[in-house]
Amino acid sequence: MYLEPLQRMIQSRNPGPVNFTDRGSWRGIFDKNPKQTVVLLVDHKGVGANVFVELNEQLQPMRELDYLTYWNGSDKIVRPLTIVATGKVPFDSVLGLSETHRDIFWDAPLAALPSAEDDFTTDPPRFKYNRSNSHYASTQYRKRNDVGWRPDKSNESLLKAQSKDLAATQAEQAVARGLLSRYWETPKGPPNLRDSVWRWTIGLETGVTNMDNMGIVRDRSAGWGTIPELAV
Repeated sequence: MYLEPLQRMIQSRNPGPVNFTDRGSWRGIFDKNPKQTVVLLVDHKGVGANVFVELNEQLQPMRELDYLTYWNGSDKIVRPLTIVATGKVPFDSVLGLSETHRDIFWDAPLAALPSAEDDFTTDPPRFKYNRSNSHYASTQYRKRNDVGWRPDKSNESLLKAQSKDLAATQAEQAVARGLLSRYWETPKGPPNLRDSVWRWTIGLETGVTNMDNMGIVRDRSAGWGTIPELAV
């Protein structure tokens, strides 16, 4: 339903031989921003591990055409389509992909990004959720202020870096990890509440803002500000 039409759209934008190793040569599906990758967020229902295996198999034609953004072991290589697994997919399923060609990324838990597995002994810190395994960091709007972990105060030498991370906004925590923050189930109404939430998320410089009413988005009549251009 989604992969085959996306494949046809990307192929139509890149007729003939294309050197996808040169980002300047390929075109994504957006005319006005041809280097913008399209993110396909795949919501896993039921037994997430089984769905993940099926998704991984179904992506093979796209993989062979080099259409998928991937982690090559040291950097994220951007392609026209970026696959993000969300819902009930286990994090271990994503980690189980090749470390030198991981092309399915996780939707990390924005409300609980700080982890006991984060390593603050290095500069910069090594985070459990990072660009090598995740793309988005998402949570429900109602969980926007939640923090799921507190630092171990027995090691005072690490407390400064940990405390700075914990004191940051959720959007800042995501940026530190190289991820795009996203809030879902934002209010759809009444209009004044919806627009206030849009202004709040844009002012916070979240990576993705959920906007279901595209008419209002197009005419910019709500006065919710300018959307910043954020790196992938």
